[in-house]
Amino acid sequence: MTFREAKKILKKNGWVHVRTNGSHVQFKKAGVDFTANVPCHGSKDLSIGVLKSLEKGTGLSFT
Repeated sequence: MTFREAKKILKKNGWVHVRTNGSHVQFKKAGVDFTANVPCHGSKDLSIGVLKSLEKGTGLSFT
């Protein structure tokens, strides 16, 4: 899964882009303490560790 695909899933579920720090984009959702940090490296796939962290923190499925 690429950054663009993950971004689309997050935005569809109410997560909002709040900040870009270097090559990482941060998303927040009202009422959730977790900040989703997603690396943006062009068309490269996100690592399994990043996807599992996003799934655990957001409660969404990225697979």
